[in-house]
Amino acid sequence: MIKKILLGLVAVIFVLGLSGFAYVAINQSPQLFEPSVAGLYHTDERTIDANSELTINTGNIVGFADSYDTYAWIGIPYAQPPVNELRWRAPQAAKPWQSTFEATEYGKPCIQLSGPLAGVEGEKGQVVGNEDCLSLNVWAPKTALSNSGNNRKKLPVMYWIHGGGNDSGTGMLFQGHHLAGEKEVIVVTINYRVGLLGWFSHEAIRATASNLEDASGNFGTLDIIQGLKWVQQNIAQFGGDPDNVTIFGESAGGRNVYSMLASPLAKGLFHRAISQSGTPDTTLLTLAEDFDDKKLIEPISGLKNSSNGLISLVIADREPSLSEDQVRHKIATTEPSELLAMLRTVSPEKLMTLAVNNGSSGYIQIARVLRDGYVLPKASTLELFESSDNYNSVPLMLGSNRDEQKLFMARNPRYVDNFLGIFPRPKNKAFYNRVSKYVSDNWKAGAVDEPAKIISGTDAPKVFAYRFDWDESPANLLIDLPTLLGAAHAFEINFVFGDFEGGIDMGPLLDKSNAPGREELARSMMDYWAAFAHHGDPGKGLSGQQANWSAWSDTGANVMLFDTMADGGRRMQEVRNNVADIKADLAVDTILTDQRERCEAYAALFLHGYQSSDFWVPAEYSKLGCDAYPAGEFRDS
Repeated sequence: MIKKILLGLVAVIFVLGLSGFAYVAINQSPQLFEPSVAGLYHTDERTIDANSELTINTGNIVGFADSYDTYAWIGIPYAQPPVNELRWRAPQAAKPWQSTFEATEYGKPCIQLSGPLAGVEGEKGQVVGNEDCLSLNVWAPKTALSNSGNNRKKLPVMYWIHGGGNDSGTGMLFQGHHLAGEKEVIVVTINYRVGLLGWFSHEAIRATASNLEDASGNFGTLDIIQGLKWVQQNIAQFGGDPDNVTIFGESAGGRNVYSMLASPLAKGLFHRAISQSGTPDTTLLTLAEDFDDKKLIEPISGLKNSSNGLISLVIADREPSLSEDQVRHKIATTEPSELLAMLRTVSPEKLMTLAVNNGSSGYIQIARVLRDGYVLPKASTLELFESSDNYNSVPLMLGSNRDEQKLFMARNPRYVDNFLGIFPRPKNKAFYNRVSKYVSDNWKAGAVDEPAKIISGTDAPKVFAYRFDWDESPANLLIDLPTLLGAAHAFEINFVFGDFEGGIDMGPLLDKSNAPGREELARSMMDYWAAFAHHGDPGKGLSGQQANWSAWSDTGANVMLFDTMADGGRRMQEVRNNVADIKADLAVDTILTDQRERCEAYAALFLHGYQSSDFWVPAEYSKLGCDAYPAGEFRDS
């Protein structure tokens, strides 16, 4: 029994280590564990299968037979390595190869800090991955290859954009074999540049750029678009339909789904979209580049981790005798081409190390998904949604998890104590649940309800909303996982892919007692996601046997709840979370009795949080009685 408890504890530590994902996603509590990634990925020897050989626009390619009667091709380059002079430039199309490309090994993850989403081993704080990382992976039913002629219908394509705060992650984390094999779709997963190399805006880049894409700073966004272009050019060879592409992603991946809706450059490259726990938030260039921004940029040695801040760190490292004012002066007086050339000679490991070592949190915080005016409009995404002419208007599925925030709170000493020095327990369960509810409800409001309300008031295609409620993880005398984590952030992904062996190891959340319910729920969710990919409407699922999922309505049932049959199953229900109601509740809350706590909550929700700051109103903050508490001081709360 003791051995079983200890093994369970190791798994708990692994799951809660995902709070590192939490930090980069919404800048909350820091990561306290660095779990191993061993066992996350399929490690069986992959044998080339000659029947999977085909020809794409860069040459011949061969893959291997995978589970669920599928073929897989992994590690396919879709762009040239963005190194040297191609660093901080738009992706360039991959060059052709001569011999047959053996697509049996995943491409390296993009440069990031070691962690559970990196896909490779590494010590805490170590920089892992490679700049040569722009690859993608494809899974197709074996029967799909016979669809490459003109006599059979092509299969829908599902294009997965991984999460990780746009700071970490890799396309290898989730395998598409179950979804592809059982639901007759082609699944594509992609790597894209993240962090400092994915989003970096500065005058030195604009002044030296030969085109507006290179000038944009949105290099990770452009990678995702380049991957979609690759799909348009090549997916028919795998049996896929380039005229029926569904983009889907979770957390930062969901944010990037929203950015594809907003970007004029992505027009026509996809035809349905699913955002799981995402955000429509985008960043003004002034905030991305300013030394003194109080919203998005973390203080670093008296400077800020904006693009100017990073350049200052590089200069200060090379010339340590310079004062801060001298560093600023040098940036202002150095030719843009010289500044950019200097930055391109610094190794990615050095860039990351400088940023991390000078930060108070051990994390790199730099603005992402930028309103550059070309790749992404200068208007906010919510403003774009007011007219279907302003964005890439397609059928949408939007959703969140009921207890998003609990993943981020579960190892934060502000909210939990460790029973016996090991097992986390909420210090005050009512306060713990209240804080989680505010942030989780606001997450749903920003990611689902507010966009759905705006879009449904126009002539745009239908919006379908959901909330994931599964919380049947075990509880015992040592640790109460349903209370500690509930239906937390990212927990739905394994269900969508129908994979509890790969992907994120959910450890002690899974046991024999909850297996029948969660596996049935996973089959149901796969059925709905596939129906949406096939038809643009989840309806009764691809099987036609599910409860009917109707479109968003401003009255009556508006959300599909996802749970096991023991907890109500799948059912349409009226669950509304809007920003106005959250603000009204906060003003009269009886649990947040301290005025500073109330002000902190307003600033954290509507200014510093993961959702759009469109709802931050300084006059409301003042009226709440918060003049004594400058909102900037709650930046990292």
